[in-house]
Amino acid sequence: MLIGISGMISSGKSTLSKKLAHHFKENSILLDEFMEDDDVFNQMLNWFYERKENLDLAFQAYVVSKHIACVSDTVKLFNEKKLKEDSDFIFLDRFSAEHYVFAKVNLSHLPKKVIRSYDALFNNLVSEHDVPEFAIFLDVSFENFKKRIFERGREVEINNWEKNKDYFQVLYNTYKKTFIKIANKYNIKYEIIDTNTLNEEQVFEKALELLNTYKKGRNNAK
Repeated sequence: MLIGISGMISSGKSTLSKKLAHHFKENSILLDEFMEDDDVFNQMLNWFYERKENLDLAFQAYVVSKHIACVSDTVKLFNEKKLKEDSDFIFLDRFSAEHYVFAKVNLSHLPKKVIRSYDALFNNLVSEHDVPEFAIFLDVSFENFKKRIFERGREVEINNWEKNKDYFQVLYNTYKKTFIKIANKYNIKYEIIDTNTLNEEQVFEKALELLNTYKKGRNNAK
């Protein structure tokens, strides 16, 4: 089954995804949001944080199309390994439709007809096969988001913080409510974990509890 680990930048998605994949071992596959050796993504991300002009539309289109292709490849690998849909997992470190949160913010300055064109492209690209059946959303305060950004130490984020702090605030204010709309649109069941007072292990334990409860209810319903 496809499981999404969702939330704002630096909310702990990658850490939780890796912990879950390690816990379930050969009964799971982890799809990172992007590969470290994706030179196109890395260059576009650098340009984005440096506030290069005329990049937003191309960047958003690349992100969602690349992610969907990776999901397709991962599902193929899942089947080749003969893993079971009812008991085994693909963990998605953010899922394809969730990228619409970023598009909503990053394309808001463009003409409405361009936004409508992107929406049409997005709706054509993203299908029910690309989205998780269950998602765990990691909620975090803006203050803790900023703290974690600096703690994880990605140069492109830290060096360009001042250029992007207003963007991050808008993204933060938009993220959860847009995620909920996306989940409802694609019939994704979800749970929200408030991570502000939890350490990584406590977040993992809570996520594992939610995941096992969902899995039990899902299989009992069949």
